[in-house]
Amino acid sequence: MDNKSQQTTLDKETESITIIDEDTSNENVEKNSENSEIQNEENIEQKEPTIKNKPKKPATKNEKAKELMKTSAELISKANSEVEATKQNVIEDVNRFEELKNTLLNTSFTQSQILLEKVSYEYSKPEVDEPFEISLGTTDEDIRLHNITSGGFTGFIFATLAMVGTAAGWVFVASKKVGVELNPPAIPDEASINKILTWIGGGMTGGEGNAIFGMATIGITSLLVGWSVYKLRVMLKEHKNYKIANETFEKSHKYVEKQKESKTEIEKIDEHVKKVVPLLESYKVLLDEQNAKLQRIIHVEGILEDNSQYHQASQKEMQESERLMEKLEALITIPVTKNGKLNEKSVEALNEAKAVYEYYISKIYA
Repeated sequence: MDNKSQQTTLDKETESITIIDEDTSNENVEKNSENSEIQNEENIEQKEPTIKNKPKKPATKNEKAKELMKTSAELISKANSEVEATKQNVIEDVNRFEELKNTLLNTSFTQSQILLEKVSYEYSKPEVDEPFEISLGTTDEDIRLHNITSGGFTGFIFATLAMVGTAAGWVFVASKKVGVELNPPAIPDEASINKILTWIGGGMTGGEGNAIFGMATIGITSLLVGWSVYKLRVMLKEHKNYKIANETFEKSHKYVEKQKESKTEIEKIDEHVKKVVPLLESYKVLLDEQNAKLQRIIHVEGILEDNSQYHQASQKEMQESERLMEKLEALITIPVTKNGKLNEKSVEALNEAKAVYEYYISKIYA
């Protein structure tokens, strides 16, 4: 191979090497750029928590009081809503109870009374000591939710009065010291005003005094007194707000507990009424059946002057009718509630009426 060929080969190899070096360099630049971006993102992520974890400014007493009032209002509203929703369910069941009660009294029960009178059987009506009622007792306590105000407006009024009073006090004391007569609403002349201001502006300490300093003294002390009165008013109002809010918060919890007790009692009443309603429907069926038997007795044996003249089996049916009527009447006349709570006598009447009904059903399937 000659020198020219060798030179060409070397040149090609050099170009090849140079190209490879350039590619490698580009890749390194790209990698460095990517590493830089990743590093920047990591730095940003490290800085973000520092910003997020920045300590919050402590809440003021007024802010805490507002939060307590808001929580109290939510608790009371939720408790009232739950009680009202429960009441609505009971009202529907009570309406159904009243409807069945009136239907029974005006149809089957009255018919039984008429038929027993025809067969000369005296029905002994059970005595009821108290009038019938179904009342849903809830707490009568009224919790007043106060509006939380900063006291800034009244503070401003008090501060203004304090500033005016301070300025007037300065002028009054100075006028006595310099011998200037003040006759409100007349305004002293310029010379008298200068005497007063000069005394306030240094003359009271034995110095020469300056009217401008006197004006500044009145202005600054009035502002300081006004600012102090304002801050004091706001502080006292804030303290009072926080105290009232805490008391209201405690009362709201007690109120919620009472409403929960009322809700539980209302649910008991509702459960009781739900058991009574289907039993009334069943008693109507039994009474109608007994009325049919009494009509058959009258049709077969006629209307006799004395009850003892009827067949023993007929007399037993009359007694069965009376028994049903007694239990039914107790069920619909004994007060379901007493003082807003479920009446135990009504529960007893339900249990007895249920037992009699089950007895009749057992006779059918005996």
